[in-house]
Amino acid sequence: MTLTDLKEEIADLLKEPLKEKGYEIAEIVLSKYKSKSTLKVFVYSQNGVTIDGCAYLSRFIGDIIEGTDLFESGYTLEVSSPGLERPLKTALDFQYRIGEKVKIEYIDDTMKKVTAEIKSANDDEVIFHNDNGDFTVALDKIKKAKIIF
Repeated sequence: MTLTDLKEEIADLLKEPLKEKGYEIAEIVLSKYKSKSTLKVFVYSQNGVTIDGCAYLSRFIGDIIEGTDLFESGYTLEVSSPGLERPLKTALDFQYRIGEKVKIEYIDDTMKKVTAEIKSANDDEVIFHNDNGDFTVALDKIKKAKIIF
């Protein structure tokens, strides 16, 4: 099984149980060095993600994974929020960051980078606002967006 396949299987395994607990998967990062695997699960929650919440989720996710044969050689699990430094890429990233000011980098390198506030987002596009007013960008046109502090 490839790492990509394993990530997808883990995401499928965790999505609903985490949703029932009030969390959504922001990203799963899986790396392997020799026989050691590291699984990083980044989560969002409407109530925010706390250290206690991460500790709880680490045990909760660990119990789910232990009931499978996905990591026969063992693994290290890390659970956290995506953090402010992580580039926004997915619809979920933008939805959880409404009201934040970001610098937008487009896939089309000829387009100038823009700074704007996230007004709303759906699965296909993001509505931003800056001094020039509101504008909409399709998600597949955004290379990345970084929160400005």
